[in-house]
Amino acid sequence: MAGEGKIIAGPGFTGTVRPDGDRVFELTAGKRSLLRLGRVRCGGFAETGALVRKLRCHESLGSQSASIDMESIVPFGCEYRIERELEMASGIALWTVDVSAVSRGIVSAVELEPVVFPGPWAKLEYLVYGESEFRTASPGEEHTEFLRGRELIVSVRLTAPDGARVEFNAGGDLWRHRAAMRLPEVAGEYALAGSAGEIVLTRNVFAFPVEAVIEKRPWRFRNSFAWSLPGDVSAGPDSDAEAEETVLDYAAAELPESGRRIECGGRGTAFPCLTSAAARRIFRDFVRRAGSNVRVTGLVPGICGAAAHLERPGRKELEHLDLDDCIAFYLWGNRRLAEKGFQLRIAPASEGLFAGSVCAANLGRCPRVPVEEWREE
Repeated sequence: MAGEGKIIAGPGFTGTVRPDGDRVFELTAGKRSLLRLGRVRCGGFAETGALVRKLRCHESLGSQSASIDMESIVPFGCEYRIERELEMASGIALWTVDVSAVSRGIVSAVELEPVVFPGPWAKLEYLVYGESEFRTASPGEEHTEFLRGRELIVSVRLTAPDGARVEFNAGGDLWRHRAAMRLPEVAGEYALAGSAGEIVLTRNVFAFPVEAVIEKRPWRFRNSFAWSLPGDVSAGPDSDAEAEETVLDYAAAELPESGRRIECGGRGTAFPCLTSAAARRIFRDFVRRAGSNVRVTGLVPGICGAAAHLERPGRKELEHLDLDDCIAFYLWGNRRLAEKGFQLRIAPASEGLFAGSVCAANLGRCPRVPVEEWREE
């Protein structure tokens, strides 16, 4: 299987997953590379020497999206299993990585894939956990370190001189990405650096000290990314103005308090958290009953601290982000509605941290098809 990759392609883009080499993934749109993912390191061992056990593709009904599953074994130390799942639609994608120890060992350290954004770039925006707005910078010709520290970089957005945009986000499991912040004795570091020609995000999630007693457990990390080109070439069109749309408005829905976002620190809000069982139930029931195209309004993606939304009510606070839940429900809803010949879109919020996000804008459009997969030549 060495060298033989898998490709997901759709209107204006290709996503390639490769079993070997320094890069596991590359996104190309508008005939240029927008995002590349390197390789994981587990317990100090690089994934570049891993043995690939599985690499396969799946298409959804109606070619709304496509996905790739990959499994590799790092044959060093106690041996580590790295499993990945990629699901892509037009303009958006979900990326999940599972890391576990195969034998009797433990996962003592994880460095997730370096995220490389090949330029040129005119504007950089990034969100640090705990801050209320994105920081902005204008990358120059000289290499610059924009941030280095233990705290999580939740989101990175870049805009090219021609208007092309790309965005990379931490997934809903913020508490895992912030493992080093939750455990004072554990080392961890996020860094964002580069120039107009290339920006790199590095993610050393955690490294336990040698003497630490560590629980034997697998680790799952979720991420999302989104992109758009000038004139929205890679994004799907809005629903036809003449088409009938049924509206699910969360602002008017009978949502119990258990389904609302709670800011970290305990302050309640009026916004729904799509990670919660109550908010998810409303979405599913509405889509299943729908007899037309669906538009969802009133969702404002953001960070929530309610541990009960993650079915861990015993924990006082467990930080999570429901942006990737919005993506997952967008993909699920369009798969379900495709069976009836309909589509779904989630109107982008005009407020909140992600009001200007590439991902939110793309969720506001019905998906363009077909999105297909094939083997790399």
